[in-house]
Amino acid sequence: MPVAKKKAKKIVKEKPSQAEMVPPEVRLLEYEERIHQLETCYRITGLLNSELNQTILLDTIMKIAKKVMRADASSLLLIDEEHGDLVFQVALSRVGEAIKGLTRIKLGQGIAGTVAKTGRPMVIKDAYKSKKFDSSYDKKTGFKTGSILCAPLKAKDKIIGVCQVIHKQGKGKVFTRKDLALFKLVCDSAALAIQNARMHHILMEKQRLEKDMEFAQSVQESFLPQNFPEHPDFQFCANSIPAKNVGGDYYDFIKLSPSTLGILLGDVSGKGVPAALQMARLMSDFRYVSTKNSEPKDVLKEVNNIFFERSYRGMFTTVIYIVLDLKNKRMHIGNAGHLPMLLQKKGGKVEEIAPATGTPLGMLPHTHYQQVEKELEPGDRVVLISDGVTETKSMNDELFGEKRLIKFLEKEKGEPAVLLQQLEKKLNEFSTDAPQFDDKTTVSFQLMR
Repeated sequence: MPVAKKKAKKIVKEKPSQAEMVPPEVRLLEYEERIHQLETCYRITGLLNSELNQTILLDTIMKIAKKVMRADASSLLLIDEEHGDLVFQVALSRVGEAIKGLTRIKLGQGIAGTVAKTGRPMVIKDAYKSKKFDSSYDKKTGFKTGSILCAPLKAKDKIIGVCQVIHKQGKGKVFTRKDLALFKLVCDSAALAIQNARMHHILMEKQRLEKDMEFAQSVQESFLPQNFPEHPDFQFCANSIPAKNVGGDYYDFIKLSPSTLGILLGDVSGKGVPAALQMARLMSDFRYVSTKNSEPKDVLKEVNNIFFERSYRGMFTTVIYIVLDLKNKRMHIGNAGHLPMLLQKKGGKVEEIAPATGTPLGMLPHTHYQQVEKELEPGDRVVLISDGVTETKSMNDELFGEKRLIKFLEKEKGEPAVLLQQLEKKLNEFSTDAPQFDDKTTVSFQLMR
């Protein structure tokens, strides 16, 4: 009986995977390159976070991105918070400077604008085959864009800009999804570093402003009178409450002669150090000029000319100036755009004297000023204020206003020192915790007999 032939088993040889087809030495080189790139990313994280100057930082970021990604060109754009579009900050290529000077990019425009709007990175193997690519920049610069990697810069889930690299080095090479993973690491480190630099800048600016405010306040306090005039027939008092942003309020009592006293209250435009320095100069000017001129209108005219010549950046000051005849109990009042003088009669009625018809000092040269005269009677009380008093705000954003002030004065019968204490208390009750941005300055004097 013939022996049956055994069927030969069909051996199916599996097709080797793509990875197996790559020679081991090539894979080893790829691994080594990958490790090198990751080590570089680790090093640059420390490098970027140690640099707090944003201009240097952005340039460093793009040099690193260009080198790590082996790109011919790189650029970084940040979102302009005010206008809402992208602005070139750094562009490294042979036409980099030309690109930086070009028009801003709107969110959603081109590849960079799309990435900034959506927050999703893009890998473009051939820019000219992408519908999102805006070729207008190439036309303007003569640059030929090829492969692109573009990723958002995110800080605390907020998109602050985009980073992109262009043209992978090597003949025929293009960026791929593998490159994107590494590029995102670079961009994440960059975004964190940018945010750190911004926070550092904000902190430094805050500290600078605080020092400026301290200096401005010290200037203001050093020039304001520490003591008030003493006279058997009069009582004098003044109070200035500086705001967080120190303004240019000033007041002074100037002894012109044994029987005459100059009294002024003013407010320089602006805040901080510039206003404080101008205030100091103005007080010096008034002291000098008032010793040569007895009439408020002449003093205002001459101080205005001095201030106009010296004024810069459009600074000006409102001021009310009184020459008080202590012997004859008579006032001569001049006003350069300031709130009117409040005269409270013994019975409690409040009158506005010398309205703000004059031009503030420093606005126009050779300005002529008017003055009025007023005689005082025993019990009469004079109150001068800066606009910070009437413009004190409540938590509901309501102004204290002139009507409330007059109503308060009509009820408060105390002497000047008591009056100003009660007024400060009243303003604090009105404003509670509402932030105040202007100094509150008050000068008061009363004919006692």
